[in-house]
Amino acid sequence: MALSLPLLTLDRGNSTLDCMLHGAGEPAPRRRLAPDDVAGLREFLAVRPTAAVGVTVVNGGLAAAATVLQDHGIPLQLAGTHLQCPLPLDYATPQTLGADRWLAALAAFSSHGRAITIDCGSATTINLVEADGTFRGGAIAPGLRALQAGLAAAAPALPAADFAPVAWPPRSSIAAVSAGIAAAFCGTIERAVADLLRVARGPCTLVLTGGNAPFYLAHGRLQPRHVPDLIHQGLRLLAERSCGC
Repeated sequence: MALSLPLLTLDRGNSTLDCMLHGAGEPAPRRRLAPDDVAGLREFLAVRPTAAVGVTVVNGGLAAAATVLQDHGIPLQLAGTHLQCPLPLDYATPQTLGADRWLAALAAFSSHGRAITIDCGSATTINLVEADGTFRGGAIAPGLRALQAGLAAAAPALPAADFAPVAWPPRSSIAAVSAGIAAAFCGTIERAVADLLRVARGPCTLVLTGGNAPFYLAHGRLQPRHVPDLIHQGLRLLAERSCGC
């Protein structure tokens, strides 16, 4: 049975609903919406999909989208609920593993084999997938905005970071805060990657995605492959596997 196209993939994060239509032209139409923007989703679906698959990090986070799709007679299949992880899991608590993490690993493994995925969203996740497809786990850390909000809550007298380019040493309080948050964000990623490389069973390809990926590319020291639609690639692969393609 062939994969039904156009295929809608939905990536519901903590703060956005990221939508992509596969098989509806090149490049594939994509739009980021507010999670409750039903009107925006209806507008995006002017080209009606024939199938839909999604992932959410928020319990019930795709309920509104499922209702919109149901109006068109299109069931929404959820990664981790209707469609299970096809990768072998070397993970002590698989019931707590977020589907967004293994979807990124699935897409990276499909293209690169052994890989470390770096997903820079509201949380930052850094995970290892081996050459045989085994997902081995990794780190979950605060995202860029969480670091900023945490410092602001702990030390409200400090100025807010503006994330403008900083010359070292920073010579103003705003520059110092911006530099410190950038160092914490990038340093967390680089430490986690180094630790995963030590336990990986061979060389790894580093694969970067997420809304804050451009910030890392501007400030970090690693040179990962930037794949902005990595989760959508994982969702499409999952849909293909579910139909036996």
